[in-house]
Amino acid sequence: MRTLRIFLILLILAFAGGLHAQSADDTTTTATPAQQIDDLRGQLDQVEKSMKDEKITDSAIDDLRSNTSDIGSKAQKVASSLQQGRESAKARLDQLGPAPAAGTREAPELAASRKDAQKAFDAVDAQIKQANGIALEAQQTSNQLSDLRRIRFQEMISRRTNSLLSRAFWAEPAAAFPRDMANVRDFVGTVRDDVSNSWTQGNRTALISCVLAGLLLMSVVRLYLEHRARELTANRMPPGRLRRSALILGVALTSTLTTGLGTQLFYLGLNWSDTFSPETDEIAHTLVALVFLGAFIAGLGRALLSAKRPSWRLPAIPDETAMQLRRFPMLFSLATVLFQFLHKLNHTVGNSLSATVATSSLEAVVLTVLTAVALSRLSRSHHHSVDGTPPAPRPVWASVFIAAAWVSIVATWLGLLTGFIAFAAFMAGQMVWTIIVVAATYLAMRLVDDLFETLLSEKGPMSARAQAVFGMDPKLLDQAGVVLSGVSRLVLFLFALTVVATGFGAGASDIVAFSGKLQSIEIYGMKMQPDRILTAIAIFFVGLLAVRVVKNWLSNQYLPRTAIDPGMRSSLTTLLGYVGMVLVASVALVTMGLSLQNIAWVASALSVGIGFGLQAIVQNFISGLILLAERPVKVGDWVVLDDAEGDIRRINVRATEIQVADRSTIIVPNSSFITKPVRNMTMANPQGRVLIKLPMPLDSDPVDVRQHLLDAMHAHKSVTEAPAPSVTLDSIDRTAMTFATTCYVGGPRDVGGVKSDLLFDFIARLRGAGIPLLRPQDLVLRTGSQTPDIAGPTGAGAPKASTDPDSNA
Repeated sequence: MRTLRIFLILLILAFAGGLHAQSADDTTTTATPAQQIDDLRGQLDQVEKSMKDEKITDSAIDDLRSNTSDIGSKAQKVASSLQQGRESAKARLDQLGPAPAAGTREAPELAASRKDAQKAFDAVDAQIKQANGIALEAQQTSNQLSDLRRIRFQEMISRRTNSLLSRAFWAEPAAAFPRDMANVRDFVGTVRDDVSNSWTQGNRTALISCVLAGLLLMSVVRLYLEHRARELTANRMPPGRLRRSALILGVALTSTLTTGLGTQLFYLGLNWSDTFSPETDEIAHTLVALVFLGAFIAGLGRALLSAKRPSWRLPAIPDETAMQLRRFPMLFSLATVLFQFLHKLNHTVGNSLSATVATSSLEAVVLTVLTAVALSRLSRSHHHSVDGTPPAPRPVWASVFIAAAWVSIVATWLGLLTGFIAFAAFMAGQMVWTIIVVAATYLAMRLVDDLFETLLSEKGPMSARAQAVFGMDPKLLDQAGVVLSGVSRLVLFLFALTVVATGFGAGASDIVAFSGKLQSIEIYGMKMQPDRILTAIAIFFVGLLAVRVVKNWLSNQYLPRTAIDPGMRSSLTTLLGYVGMVLVASVALVTMGLSLQNIAWVASALSVGIGFGLQAIVQNFISGLILLAERPVKVGDWVVLDDAEGDIRRINVRATEIQVADRSTIIVPNSSFITKPVRNMTMANPQGRVLIKLPMPLDSDPVDVRQHLLDAMHAHKSVTEAPAPSVTLDSIDRTAMTFATTCYVGGPRDVGGVKSDLLFDFIARLRGAGIPLLRPQDLVLRTGSQTPDIAGPTGAGAPKASTDPDSNA
């Protein structure tokens, strides 16, 4: 709980800091509306001037676009703040009334008041129009910057050079190599001079102190902090999965901060007296930022794999696979830092274009090879069983992500082999960036799940406190935790999607915009554009994936924590799937260009074929919807339909699966449950009835027999006390009297086994009490010329029927 208090204190401090920053920002915005409008106009003019620079970079365009959006937002705020003053001036003007007609005199004071009110209204109205004009112009400028970014991106990815395997590709870097190496040597000499100046002209004590502190931070302090994180999570945190996710996060952050801050200390010590030249300072800043990124990649990968500590590992990865992948986080980190540093070095020292192209090619090759080898090892372990047990099924999102990674690798190599080096480097870089974002998002989602499960779980430490303080039901607290966890996961997913799109820059939107310029196709008067078709396909598959994820979340996490029975949970998830599929398909069709009217025309055109050819399918589909909505039968019910008797396992869109006693499955069309009589054994009462009719001889004592039968039923553990077992005398004829025994068990599935047990017990008890059971009568045949006296004794010499089947009677 101490950790929780520290976390809450940090949140309060962050909130207070935000309020302080907001108040500071409010104190700085004390300028008048006219001054704000003039300032925004000057900023917008500066943006328009900067965008005309021929040497503008892509990052500068992105910064200008961000500034332009900020200018437009501020202009709209200024216009909104002036709106109240405009309404007040308008009300004042309306109160004074219109000017009198020509030739009519009015009081000078009234005329002066009307003139002042009109002047005030015109001034405020003009300012509002100026602010709205700046906002509109900022929007137009932002669109122009987007077009400029799109054009530059298209030029970059469509720029083609020689193939990676051709001699001409390597001839240009070889020819420019002497000049490029001369530039690098000059820059290295500059860096050497700057470092020597920082030693001779700077503060040597500060330099030595910063270097020692950096080395200490990256070695001893890092190990100590990781050790303390393990102790805190093991001893101070409540038992549960939160220990693992918190430790993984602590290890990743410790590795990132200690390595990055240690590198920052190196920079501060070397440039303590500002002895670095602008080029050296720019490279040093870039290197520090890259070390932060590389440390985060290495720390995150090492923490998630946990090769030497399998009990702390979050992903479901076998130990052998984790050991095989343990070096890849460091390899990805080194490759990312190295190639990004080389790109920055080429730009700073002014190397040739061929050197930049060669660096991009090598980067694409190294990153794709590392990714391919890592995916191969991961897939190999997934397809092989461990100790005879098959591997756990891979999540859908993981399969989609791995497939997308393979597609990116193939696209990258196609770009390298065909000469589209910029496109290949772009795909390789964004693939690695996406892997980093996905790994970080996975850790954040697991941390959120474990945090809410620990704090708000029904069995968690906070459950008793919340129930005592707020009077909340623990079940409701548990459901609230699941809902909050799902909302947090959704927010994290959207944030990760934004970060990935930011990494792509204008790439994704520009490619879609570029495809929109392709020639459209007209089908039956409807124009089908390639960009809309591609967008509709993407929406359809992404929507189906989202529906499946929501269904899994409901069926596996939220609904099991409610009081809803399993059958109702299955019906809800199935209905949600149907509704989600219909909505996704409708959105995809509308995105593709089909309006609701066109969809109605298509549906009416297909109605004839549906009516004749697909009648049975539509009938079963509608019947399935009725079953899910009306719920006369549900998953888990024991039903009898014609010759099928068993448990309903699943209600699909067309048919229902019934598992019978021999463990086989009968597929029954849904329309059969609507049109035929169905006996639901568990609809109103889930109990099962055991009925046994037992014939007994006429000379038996019925009271004694009844008591033995009741004792046997009461002694069986599966027989319920309510309703109580009963024994009735069902019938008496000239051969036997029949007892009807009735008792109830927990469900109809237990009837057969209990009935067999009771019959065994009946026979044992009756025989133990010496009560004979009914046996078939002997058949005696008599022969002779005279009919014997039935009432008299049988003569000794009277012949009897022979029991020998071969004798003649």
